[in-house]
Amino acid sequence: MATALERLNRGLPEACPCLRMRRGVATRALVLCTDGSKSDSGRTGRGVYAKAEDGLVFRCRFRNPDNCSVFRSELLAIREALNFALYLENSDIYVLTDSKSSIQYLKNWPEIREKTGQEVVSKIAILSQKSRVCFQWIPSHVGVFGNEEADVLAKEGSALPSASSSELFTSEIYSIHKAIANSAWRNPPIHDWYAGNHPGLSLQSVGTRSAQTELARLRSGHIKSLKFIDTEKTFSSCPCSCPASLAHIIDCIGTSTRQLWSGEGKGLVELLERHGVMDLV
Repeated sequence: MATALERLNRGLPEACPCLRMRRGVATRALVLCTDGSKSDSGRTGRGVYAKAEDGLVFRCRFRNPDNCSVFRSELLAIREALNFALYLENSDIYVLTDSKSSIQYLKNWPEIREKTGQEVVSKIAILSQKSRVCFQWIPSHVGVFGNEEADVLAKEGSALPSASSSELFTSEIYSIHKAIANSAWRNPPIHDWYAGNHPGLSLQSVGTRSAQTELARLRSGHIKSLKFIDTEKTFSSCPCSCPASLAHIIDCIGTSTRQLWSGEGKGLVELLERHGVMDLV
């Protein structure tokens, strides 16, 4: 029977051997232990514990944006570790993480579209030009010193007073507003919108029916340019010749995912019209 290690390595492109899991760590290597943490209150943090071959020890902790997922916290910790590695000269670099999902996600690097994952892959590519970069999965909470240190640092990071950035995945922003909507549904405020004289008043939308439709498509991700071919997502071409994914359209018109859920819906529709991408939404 194949082991978990063999199952994870199977099918990994040879062009990216650094994302294969390793059974052992070279004696003389830069070892980077990463971890992400989420508190009961919803705060998340990331921590990195590093030990270089010359004995140099590096510890860092950061607080992540509120409502950041544990998975993204793990990716952010890996990104911080690779940032540290860029300033050192090492023939071997080992990233030790207890997040197998992060390794599996990075293994499919050609399919990564979001910013954090792309940044991690870019740093791996830079480091691979001068060093051998290896990822090693390790079990959590079993007394592995570096992992335990990173876990403590991540918990300390979640308790810091402010986040180092406010970036969130589109899916995370969607989850926030879904939770707010569910809470309002279970504990409804005064339903004064029932006195409205037309449907949809509760949505507090502005603009024409078509504008409301475009905003709804953007917020749900079900845009016209999205097609499925043999169960694979494909996108029509943007006027700038790039695949017109939701993330690209948002970048192309010079806005942000947060504006999708703000009260500036009318301005967003005007941006779509100005850039000639209404037909793609």
